[in-house]
This record gives sequence, C-alpha cells and structure tokens, in this order.
Amino acid sequence: MREATLYVIDEAITESRPAPSQPLNRSAPVSFFFVLLFTFAIYARPEDILPSIGQFHVTFILGLCAGLSYLGSYLLGNAPLVWTRELRIVLFLTACFVAGVPFAYWRGGAFQVLTETWLKTLTIFFLLTQTLVTLGRLRKILWAIILSELLVCAYSVVQSSHLIWIGQRLLGVSQDILGWNFLGLSAAVTIPYIAAIYIAQPGFLRTSVLISSLLFLMWMLVLTASRGGLLNVLFSVALTWLIVLRGNSRAKTIGIGIVAVLLVAISLAPPVFWERMSTVWSGAQGSQSEVAAAARMSQEERLGLLRRAIHYTFQNPVVGLGLGNFAVASGTELGRPEDWLGTHNTFVEISSEAGIPALVLFVSLLWTAIRRMQALSRTLAGSPETWELKLMARATSVSLLSFVFGAFFAHLGYGCFLYYPVAMAVGVQRIAHSIQEPSFSLALPVTDDLQPSATNWGP
Repeated sequence: MREATLYVIDEAITESRPAPSQPLNRSAPVSFFFVLLFTFAIYARPEDILPSIGQFHVTFILGLCAGLSYLGSYLLGNAPLVWTRELRIVLFLTACFVAGVPFAYWRGGAFQVLTETWLKTLTIFFLLTQTLVTLGRLRKILWAIILSELLVCAYSVVQSSHLIWIGQRLLGVSQDILGWNFLGLSAAVTIPYIAAIYIAQPGFLRTSVLISSLLFLMWMLVLTASRGGLLNVLFSVALTWLIVLRGNSRAKTIGIGIVAVLLVAISLAPPVFWERMSTVWSGAQGSQSEVAAAARMSQEERLGLLRRAIHYTFQNPVVGLGLGNFAVASGTELGRPEDWLGTHNTFVEISSEAGIPALVLFVSLLWTAIRRMQALSRTLAGSPETWELKLMARATSVSLLSFVFGAFFAHLGYGCFLYYPVAMAVGVQRIAHSIQEPSFSLALPVTDDLQPSATNWGP
C-alpha cells in the first residue's frame, strides 16, 4: 500500500501496473521534469516573444540539466537503460550523419547542423524514450505541446497587426515549427492527441483549453494560407475520425467539433487564402491575380527543388551532400541568391544530404513506430486499465501518418519535432509491456526488445 501511494504521488496519476519482474518504475523523475520544461521551451520558443530571453540559452541549459540528471539516476541504479529498436535505428542514422561530414560539400556547415541541431534532437529523443514510462508522463508531454501551440498561435493572432506579413500572409511570432508553412504539419500531428485527451480526460477546464487550442490553430492556419498545411490538416482530421474516434460516444462530440472549427475558419478566411487554394485545382489556367501567380511560381519552384534533390541523391548516393548542404549546393550551382532554399520535402532532404542508406533508416524508423502502434491498437484488451493506452496508440499512429503526409511538403529531417511522436510510440509500448496481462504479452512479440537487460537494472 505504501509503495502504491508513493507511486501515485510521484507519477501524478498513472493507470499502468508494473510487471512482476520489474520494480515500481519511477525512472529519473528529475530528468523528466527538465524534459518537460525543454519541450515547452522548443515548442513555445519564449525568446521569439521576449527576445531578451534568448541570451540565457534556455533550451541548451534545460537539455543539459535533463541529460545530467538522467545520468545521475542511471549511475545510482534508479533508471533502467532500455534499448528499443527505434533508438537503435536513430543511433545508426546518427552514424550515417557523422560519416558524411568529411565528404560534405561544405564540411563546416554539415558539422554545425550535426552538433547544433541533430545532437539536440538525439539527446531529447534518447531522454524521452527512457523517461516516458507512465501514462501520467505521456499526458504531461502532450499538454506541454498543446499549451505551447495555444500560446504561440493566440499571441500571433492577437498581435497580428504588429507582426510580419508576407504577401498578405501572416508569418506569426514563431520562427520554428509553429511558423508559417510548418504550422499545418504541427497542427496535423497534434489534432489526434487533442481528440484522444478530450475523450480520456473529461473536464470543463481541460475541454476549454483543447477547444481554444483548436480554434487558434485553425485560424492561424487560415491566416498563413498554406496549401500544404491545409491538405495535411484535412488528412489528419480524416484519419482521426476513422482511427481515433471510432467506438466511443464521447468521441462523436470532439469529431464534430474539429470539423466545425475547421469549416468556420475556412468560411471566414481572407481572400489571399482562397486565391492560393484555387491554384490547387485550377493549375496554370486559373486566376491570373498576383497572389495566384506567386502561388503557382512557388509550386513550380518546389518541383524544381525536388528534381535537384533527386539529382543530388543519385550523384552522391552513399553519404550525400552533407547535413544542411542542399541549399548551399543548389544556390551555388544556379548562381542566384534566391535559390538558396531547402528541399521542402523531408525524404529527399535526407537522401540528398545524408545518402540513400540514411533514407532507408529514416523510413524504417517511421515504419517501425507506425506498425507497432497499429499492432497495439488491435491487440490491447478493452479493459479500463488499457482503454486509454489503446486510445494513445491510435492517436500516435495517426500523428505519425500525418507527419509522413506533411513531410512531402516540408523539410524537417533533423529537428526534434518528428522524434516526439516516435518517442511517444516507444513510451506507449513500454507502458503496455508493463501491464499484467499474459494474453497481451503473448500477442505482442514486437515489443520483446523493450525488456532491459539484467545488467541495466540497478540493485
């Protein structure tokens, strides 16, 4: 009884039971606390709202604190080191990135992306896979992401008259994943989790926050007038309906709410939104307005980037151009400053900058996480203990599929944002593996590699 009470206090409500072969898992609570703060810092980017915060290097300090506190927990025997298949793939992917640096088009640039961007991603992914061990922690990470999106989008909408507009399109306050063309992908990845939390955690305050987040996300999406972003959100909403919301009466409410919010936002959209969207179906014969012409030019530009990325892939099939080197090589080759652009496609970004082996590993990472979430959503029993976990598995599957769709319109191969839903997939597997259901453990051989070795456990 005393152990159970301490467990509930430490994990702030979790519905998973530890397996008999494991001690109660309170893995690295201090490290998880800093991971939670780090998550808020990279999604909300408070330095974009208050530039003076930037001088304190908040994300670096939080990441360092998270890493050091986990190391301390591990050395004291309080945190098991679990080598999942996803973690192994990411480490092999890291090896590909490192191997390409000496052969890069611009070695200094490749080394900078490796150390300043990818190293941060690798660190936070590792810490997430080691600390997401309860449903309570999984919920907290999701709430950190949702609240960050609400903060950034609400601030951008309220302060829109003081922010940057490009061609009648709102750029927004965020300079990262919640800015402009990346916003639609971020919303698409989050929508299934919003639906899952609404179903699993009823309550006036939580529901109000979720609805507010949806409202500001959808309206911000409309103001950015991103064609790829809108298509990504529509794809995510459709999959959320089909996969996350089935089999629950409360789910119908949030499903209708998501569609209603999206339709209202689109119906109130400014003219620039409709002019850009018209180019999706009208092609070259559509409106000849300046906005539509710019949208078609952007489309042709991205097709050109895609062709050059494929060309560079086959020109450097093993190690690629080097991390972050596509824009440099393409701009230098064409001799125009305006051509120093990224690939606008994550898959060819990986293949052209890190080689075909890295692309194979990247795709296998996505495939492994998606396949395991689909297996869990099918095999988890419908008991009260596993119901929310089954819901999270479905939401994570949709989130990953939405990223795959959006990855064809944005280049996000090295940042943290893809690796959050992959790490959540690992967390869902670990929680499922700890549940005392013999029939469940027999039905899921895919999670066998989640067992930590005896040498990794503390005394």
